[in-house]
Amino acid sequence: MPSSFDHAATTYDHDFTHTDLGRWLRGRVWERLTRLFPSGSFVLELGCGTGEDAVWLAQQGVRVLATDASPVMLEQTQAKAHAAGVEVETALLDLNALPAEFAYQFDGVYSNFGPLNCTRDWAGLARFLHPRLTPQARLGFGVMSPFCLWETLWHGVHLDFKTATRRWKRHTTATLPDGATFPVYYPSPRQLASALAPYFQQTAILGLGVFLPPSDSFGVIEKRPRLARRLMAFEQRWAARWPFRTWADHYWMELTWQPNIST
Repeated sequence: MPSSFDHAATTYDHDFTHTDLGRWLRGRVWERLTRLFPSGSFVLELGCGTGEDAVWLAQQGVRVLATDASPVMLEQTQAKAHAAGVEVETALLDLNALPAEFAYQFDGVYSNFGPLNCTRDWAGLARFLHPRLTPQARLGFGVMSPFCLWETLWHGVHLDFKTATRRWKRHTTATLPDGATFPVYYPSPRQLASALAPYFQQTAILGLGVFLPPSDSFGVIEKRPRLARRLMAFEQRWAARWPFRTWADHYWMELTWQPNIST
């Protein structure tokens, strides 16, 4: 079945993955994934996109089932894995239509750069994941924040108040380049952790893109390498600290599996 993101799959790497911002932020996430998933783990990726993270983890000796609602994204993932000489399993999975049967047992699960923003049934997702994870399982989710300081200030200064405040209502409608629209939800870290409990317990949170602007305005500093280096240094030092971690374009939340939950 065609997905709204099929068209975006052909331009996603150009628009984000291969940009300086995309590489730097993904590197931050890879540092966390290295801590979460040792070589030999079998992990589930939710919303794999074009497979950049899945292929990298496979290169580290992690077995990955990369899932997405877009068949074209999964094709891109397989092509990338083949080019890199690694094996990545793929499967269609729509976070808004989770299957009753999904016969796997994982050592962990992760999602990067916003797939969890495409649903609001995070409690249902927790119920789906819990029996399919081992008791030692760890989780890592990159989620678009309900408040991005850079976005609010940048678009506010340019009198684009609609964009500056679009996350504040916690729900908006996004439009893809081909004209397709889809709902986007912006849970706070507290809201997301609460929805995932009692199945999973939050263990860590940090900001991704606190001092660095979102991709739609990153060109402002990309032309100023000295400023970019300074902001990246701030990001490295302060993004995991309160309150900065709640002002980011995305936040990264880590959780652990909790026992004795009736599913």
